[in-house]
Amino acid sequence: MLSVFGDESHDAAKKRVFVVAGLLGNSETWAELRAKWKDRLREGLIFHAADCESGHGDFKDMPEAERLQLHLDLTEIVANSKLMGYGHAIDLAGCHRVAPHLLKQFPDMPHYDCFVKTVGYLSDLARMFVPRDRVEFTFDQHKETQYNAGLLYDWLSHYKNEVVEQVSFGTRREPGIQAADIWARELMKRFDTHLFNQKAKPRPQWNTLLNTRRFRFKFILGDQLRRDMDQAAESYQASDELHDEYERWRGQHKLVDNLSNRFRWFAMKDTTKTVGESSK
Repeated sequence: MLSVFGDESHDAAKKRVFVVAGLLGNSETWAELRAKWKDRLREGLIFHAADCESGHGDFKDMPEAERLQLHLDLTEIVANSKLMGYGHAIDLAGCHRVAPHLLKQFPDMPHYDCFVKTVGYLSDLARMFVPRDRVEFTFDQHKETQYNAGLLYDWLSHYKNEVVEQVSFGTRREPGIQAADIWARELMKRFDTHLFNQKAKPRPQWNTLLNTRRFRFKFILGDQLRRDMDQAAESYQASDELHDEYERWRGQHKLVDNLSNRFRWFAMKDTTKTVGESSK
């Protein structure tokens, strides 16, 4: 059985960048990571990248040098494993600039788009494994994620049922979620500096992961998200077939007709896989 563990990440104010990212591997790869993770962490300590960096939570009494080394060592464990990663990042600041009314009315839209695109990419990546096997997804528990879980299950059963075994939500006691937290945070930090501080150098953790060539990602700028939303609205109006399919999906879930639900539906149908960092 293949497994994906995933997490989300965002800036402190939740106004600049939002990311959903996951790590894919087989049972042997995850078993090796868990063993090395347990050996490196102090007994009973649950790793959280943001707290480790800032010295908060369980890391408040740990010296800064020790915290930094722990973060680097755990990143090396992820990099030295055979895990493959993907993450989807959205420019929240740009979205607020080009469509402030939309995000005010539908604040969960960026999360849903990132979540669906990440699951879709990793589902397709799992098809390439030899021998081929089904994949289980486990994400960290977040209200935003679980709010949309019903719609995601429906999409998976309709479009990815031959590869996806199940989607569930776990806690940070699972080392797989802690490892995914590192990947999600590094992608968030890289995108944040890419947009708002281009003079900043990539972090060592970022370079460690990217140098493996097993970690892919996509950055969506605010203007692109707006174009995607406009395309969803135009396609809905132009195609009777899409209109009927959308109406059946909407009726099944008892949803109102609005741009947010149209966009969600198009996001679920989209299987385009474009990866790589923006050249900006």
